[in-house]
Amino acid sequence: MEHLVNPVADIAYPNLDEDVIEKAKLCILHSLSCSYAGRHERWSTAARELEMSYGGNGNSSLWFTKCKSDAAGAAFCNAAAAQSILYEDIHRESNSHPGIIIIPVALAVAEELHVSGKQLIEAVVAGYEMMGRVGRGSVCPEFGERAFRPTSVIGIFGSAVAAGCLMGQSLKELQTAFSMSASFASGVNEWANAGTDDLYFQNAMAARNGIIAARLAGKGVTAPRTIVEGRAGLCTAFGFSMEKFRELGTEPDYIIREVLFKPAPACALVQTTAQVGLDIQKSGIQADDIEEGIIHTFELGKKYSGCDYPGPFKHLLQARMSNQFNLAASVVKGKIADSNYRHHGEKDIGSLAARFKVVADDGYTQAFPKKQSVKVELKLKGGSVREFYKEEPVYLSKEDVIDRFHEFCDETLGKERVSRISDTILNLEHVMDAQDINSLFL
Repeated sequence: MEHLVNPVADIAYPNLDEDVIEKAKLCILHSLSCSYAGRHERWSTAARELEMSYGGNGNSSLWFTKCKSDAAGAAFCNAAAAQSILYEDIHRESNSHPGIIIIPVALAVAEELHVSGKQLIEAVVAGYEMMGRVGRGSVCPEFGERAFRPTSVIGIFGSAVAAGCLMGQSLKELQTAFSMSASFASGVNEWANAGTDDLYFQNAMAARNGIIAARLAGKGVTAPRTIVEGRAGLCTAFGFSMEKFRELGTEPDYIIREVLFKPAPACALVQTTAQVGLDIQKSGIQADDIEEGIIHTFELGKKYSGCDYPGPFKHLLQARMSNQFNLAASVVKGKIADSNYRHHGEKDIGSLAARFKVVADDGYTQAFPKKQSVKVELKLKGGSVREFYKEEPVYLSKEDVIDRFHEFCDETLGKERVSRISDTILNLEHVMDAQDINSLFL
């Protein structure tokens, strides 16, 4: 356990490079953007109503509302909202989404404890680092075949460390919080097949329970120091790779640098497919021209729950997860937007999606996760064949993330206010009390 936790505990703001600081601020802005876009979804509303039924006691904000709760409750609600439209950030190596857990946790605890912007940045970087380090051990067939969801299983470790850092915990307390988190980690992938709402609460629970693990550690409880390698520890229970854990360095890698922002509000594994669909549409090929097709992708892009599903699309999540739907929607709509998925029952998209099958390509699998290549073969009416290939999706730039925040928020919050929020986050090191950030949301 020590070789996992100790390097993260050493992370301190004065030692952070400028690009790491800037990435942390951008991750915060991006998660706020995602949360605002999903604040009225039924699962977001359900989470807030449940939390408020407990009394609404605390100093941490439920983002973009006047409601307050304790940090654990606020993190739960804000994480559920941040997941809502699947625009969340992505750490490709571990196939996880750190921002929807770490940012709600860090902001909730920071507001509760009135810490500075610099301390908040430090905790965000530490949380991403912890998730990434555990995530590297999860990249193995055993874990993938057990139907666990990477983000909700490994996210709690990042949550506990981010919270513990803000609480000023000792190294021993951070180690205990990490170990305690293993007993709270969970989340399985059947939601992707069924299209159900439990997805949104898996990460919300990881956010909440990480704070509880840190609080318990601060109370002096004990947890196994052999939680990683023990006979009944993490590697045995989840199928994590002890060999990959041993390969981790003794210094922080600042894994937050590796985090990317998705172009499509869909599963991280189908991003390239969605963009290939745009290439097809731009070539002049219409949906009615296509007789059938094959989507060649990497193995995980076929095997992951929901990614190889040709329909029918009865639920929104089924559309967001499916290679076939993402390709068909891009061809039919000529754009990648949340509205594509809201219209998941449209017959023209469903009809085209049903004409495609997904196959795993050995070469693309070997190159994954460094590359996420996709080739689409089309058999057109009349007998001609066309191929479209994309080696990598184009992810969002800093400017794109800022523009998206304005896109989601300007109409209801007002452009001036949205700019004020954005400027505050992008100059977070000058904020003296994190509570001032949340006051901007109201």
